[in-house]
Amino acid sequence: MKLANIPRLFLYSACTVFLLGGAHAADPAEAKTIGRVIRERPDLSNFLQLLEKTEAGSQLSERTSIRRTVFAPTDAAFAKIPEESLKTLLDPRNDDRLEEVFGFHVLNRTVPAFGLEFYAALQMATGQFLSIDFKGGTIGEARFTGESIECSNGVIFLVDQVLKPNTDDLFQRLQKDGRFTIFTKAITASRQGKLFQNMHGLYTTFAPTDEAFKKLPPEFVESLFLPENDERLEDIIKHHIIDDVRAFGNIPGYFSLGVSDVTPSSAFGQQINFKMTANVPTVDGAKILEADIPCANGVIHVIDSVIPPVESSLLELLRKDERFSTLVSLLETTGLSLPVASSSLFTLYAPVNEAWTKEPYASLVANPSGDTREALYGILARHVITGKHVSENCRPYNKLRTIHGAPIYLTRTGTTRKISGISITETDTEAFNGLINAIGAVIEDPMELPEGDISTVDAIEFVQDTLTKAAPLYDGGNYEACWRYYTARGYEFLSKYAQFLDSNIRTSLEKAILDDQPLFQLASDAWASRNAFRAVLRALEQREDRIQDSYLMQEPTKARFGR
Repeated sequence: MKLANIPRLFLYSACTVFLLGGAHAADPAEAKTIGRVIRERPDLSNFLQLLEKTEAGSQLSERTSIRRTVFAPTDAAFAKIPEESLKTLLDPRNDDRLEEVFGFHVLNRTVPAFGLEFYAALQMATGQFLSIDFKGGTIGEARFTGESIECSNGVIFLVDQVLKPNTDDLFQRLQKDGRFTIFTKAITASRQGKLFQNMHGLYTTFAPTDEAFKKLPPEFVESLFLPENDERLEDIIKHHIIDDVRAFGNIPGYFSLGVSDVTPSSAFGQQINFKMTANVPTVDGAKILEADIPCANGVIHVIDSVIPPVESSLLELLRKDERFSTLVSLLETTGLSLPVASSSLFTLYAPVNEAWTKEPYASLVANPSGDTREALYGILARHVITGKHVSENCRPYNKLRTIHGAPIYLTRTGTTRKISGISITETDTEAFNGLINAIGAVIEDPMELPEGDISTVDAIEFVQDTLTKAAPLYDGGNYEACWRYYTARGYEFLSKYAQFLDSNIRTSLEKAILDDQPLFQLASDAWASRNAFRAVLRALEQREDRIQDSYLMQEPTKARFGR
């Protein structure tokens, strides 16, 4: 089926119905299932042999309730395999291998053709990963023939080669590559090979090339392999691997690096901080040279630098950076230098020196003693948050609490991050006890009105305003912008008015605004968010009506109707 000339809106609508399975299930005896379609295709006779010999294949023939995507090699693809190898594969004694080979051609979900454009890799029915570049026409080492077939329980894409299951674990893949001889030597020397070879879990490895190690002083690299530095080497190796799959591109069922509020930690226990720096993806400052290399137990990202765990405290990092010399002096004057040098975790929004040259701060800095010291403490305390709070990949709206309990607001719009309206110029510089974010101004320190001085009417007006402003975005076809607007407003609503909702309505709103990394069908996500906000509005209006009714019951002489 050729897709190029079909309008995308029609494709979207058709695929929505297709993915949902339609209003009525087809009669299994008559349904055009994947298995039956393969039987009717003379150019898929060899793949049919695999289907008929496997349990997964029989399900594709008989079960109309499942949804699968199958990448079916043509007979011409099988002709490229040595005849003896094909006989061995079909030998009943090799049923387990046959199941694996067949399962490696099956994806346990239905994805329309345009949906495959968004993915960098797929996790096949076997649990193994397979790279895909649909726009480039490739999947693994095979190419798409250009034909796809819609079936009652999924879709078939024809490919020109038999896909070979990837049995290499992370360590084996690194060894065979040739670019990682020092890294693999270090993995072995640190006795962490079992972690990289573990087939009972899924992992992501950030693999520095030999060239990356050459950036380090040769004597330092040599020292890592000395017996007395075993623990140091182990820490470094553990900081290059994280539990679970975190792709740079998209893999269905897994979050990618940089998704809101999802910051992975290495096996060493420190965060791996992902940023886009000048349109180049980086982790802990190292550039990602090649991403999403699939292995049997995870994926590999190739990086251009070694990323050792951080050993400096927040205060030590500030002292090393001339931009923060005024801040360091003030921290020491007010005594706040003690907590930011301790092992407790903090997030610090650090004004650069220029920020302190403006009044009223310049006068305070010039004479930091007596009552002035107390004023400076109050100002500085508004820049220190207990715990680690990532700014680069934060939620669109976050209310944080400073160490003296004042609220400050971290927001994210596109590539801009702000703390209480001040732009963050450099995000998430990591210390062993927290994160530093550079800012160009001092956060003001007003004492706000008590947060309890809000009413249900305030919440109702907030929701009404949200619905009013989101509608034009949706009506204009800006579905992603609409969904993201609802997400940002949803987090802001929950931070201000969550106490007015019961747990069920609150949970429904939280689910609707969660950044679950949607890639297509964003109109559906926007509409679901709209419905969640409408449900919130109804609940708030009912709450306000009950309050008004209770007032009326206390004043029986007032009119009961028509208000």
